[in-house]
Amino acid sequence: MNEAINQVEVVRQEVMPIPDQAKMIVVKDQPSLMRANAFFLDIKALRKKIDDTFSPIIQAAHKTHQEAIAQRKLVEEPLIVAEKYLNGQVTDYKREQDRIRLEEEERLRQEAIKAEAERRQKEEEERLAQAAELEAAGAKEEAEALMNEAIEEKEKPIEIYIPPPATPKVELEGAIVKTYYSAKVTNLAKLIKAVAERRAPENCLEPSMTVLNGLARSLKKEMKIDGVELVVTSSMASTGRRG
Repeated sequence: MNEAINQVEVVRQEVMPIPDQAKMIVVKDQPSLMRANAFFLDIKALRKKIDDTFSPIIQAAHKTHQEAIAQRKLVEEPLIVAEKYLNGQVTDYKREQDRIRLEEEERLRQEAIKAEAERRQKEEEERLAQAAELEAAGAKEEAEALMNEAIEEKEKPIEIYIPPPATPKVELEGAIVKTYYSAKVTNLAKLIKAVAERRAPENCLEPSMTVLNGLARSLKKEMKIDGVELVVTSSMASTGRRG
């Protein structure tokens, strides 16, 4: 281990001055181009040296890491099995209780609305009957006041009391049941049409850069796709040959 650390320190000391040395080269003619070319190859050789130095260290660390992961997985597996089983039991029960509770809440709401509507209807009929009696008795002003009162009551928004459902809300101690939502594309053509018609945001359709980059590499300047621009960049690469 100490030998590996020493090798790393030797290589580190060797590469530290390289950036400053590289910046001293300004390519402006053929001789400076050749110096830059030669220094580029020196850098590639140093990178190979770094790779040779660190590869055994990385491989040893990776092996140790993988062995630790395997041991952890082996020890943890019974807990994962038990947790998965209980997770299914609890979530299934909660989902069913939530469904029952929501149905009960809706039933109670509809019953409360119906009861209030019937109460108001009865009051309205009573007022109208009283108004008719008053009008028949010659008390037109009192009858009109009752009619207006009936109209005002009818136009008021319905206020109801909804009793709590009998089904209790599922509560857990030290845990919660999370609900996750995800999307699945069932018809790509319809999704594309929705985006084109502005009924869905553009980011619903992410371009496949793997496919587009592959077309750019194969077709090069012949690639012609609406909405896509060919980007050309250049950089030096070592050929492995020198001299």
